[in-house]
Amino acid sequence: MLPADRLILATALALLCPWAAQAASLCERTVLPFRAMVAALKAEPGAQVLRGNGSVIEIEDPKRFIIWTLYKAHGDQPDAYICRRVVQEDGQVKIWMSAECVGRTLNCDGLIGRLLLEQNRATAPLRR
Repeated sequence: MLPADRLILATALALLCPWAAQAASLCERTVLPFRAMVAALKAEPGAQVLRGNGSVIEIEDPKRFIIWTLYKAHGDQPDAYICRRVVQEDGQVKIWMSAECVGRTLNCDGLIGRLLLEQNRATAPLRR
């Protein structure tokens, strides 16, 4: 194959597969649609569902010290995923939290903000 042909092929693949370059990852996992993400997390050895009601599900991955919280899209609210990982750093135990939404950024920012506020309220008694 000539170099020019390789360039044309690479360009065509890049244009035909834009989703490949946009695949988001969260806590070293590819972000999937809600049902697929739930199924993949439940399939992990040792995974346990901590709570679930159809629109919100929490899954613990004890092998990786992770708790996942997944929110199913409804209305203009996107699917949202929060990963909380317990790590040891500088002799201290810390929780790293990251989030990803599948939807518009504005709606995602508002949703994650509300979730953080809710979590802060729920854990306030533990910080006293």
